[in-house]
Amino acid sequence: MLWSRRHGLPPGLRYLPKDDWPPQAAPLLTRPFEAGMTGWVVVFGAVIAELAGGAAVATRMPAVIAVPVLIFPVAVALGFAVVQWWQARSWGTELASRWHLAGVAAAALTWLLWPIVPGVLAGTGTLTCTGRSQAFCYVAPSTAEAAYLRSLALAADYHVVAWWSTGALILIAALLARRSRIAAWAAIPAAFAGCELATYFLT
Repeated sequence: MLWSRRHGLPPGLRYLPKDDWPPQAAPLLTRPFEAGMTGWVVVFGAVIAELAGGAAVATRMPAVIAVPVLIFPVAVALGFAVVQWWQARSWGTELASRWHLAGVAAAALTWLLWPIVPGVLAGTGTLTCTGRSQAFCYVAPSTAEAAYLRSLALAADYHVVAWWSTGALILIAALLARRSRIAAWAAIPAAFAGCELATYFLT
């Protein structure tokens, strides 16, 4: 086993300037090929997981199952994104190409264009309203008991939190994208997860 693995740096090397130290291997997520393959697997896997999870959530899964199912793949992808950003910043690698911001743009479009009314409720509303409140008009009947209105208000709060949290995640991904290619493309599954959660709370 190498000395450095068992005892750290050799005694004589500890007192040398860092410029005179032997070259060290670059971190995994700063190497072009390894980082590209890792990012592809992580982001593609997260997108597939979100599509499958969204289909499962559409079957009226309990919230204690639906929320982790949709959040976990995004948490993994964003975890890799933060690690890559940190390694790239610490290692001083060159900035990523701006074309990777296409992933952030696609996520933002998904977030903005996602239907705010669940498909099963479209066309069933009895009230007339516009804007984001339209979604709640489709859910709420024209006459409802107080207990139902309280549960609807709670669902509306969850919907708003999920919606705007998704926008915040996309913005964070955009800020990390210049040093983390994974962050730029991980914004897409994050948009899917947030929009699916926002819709789930209205069904």
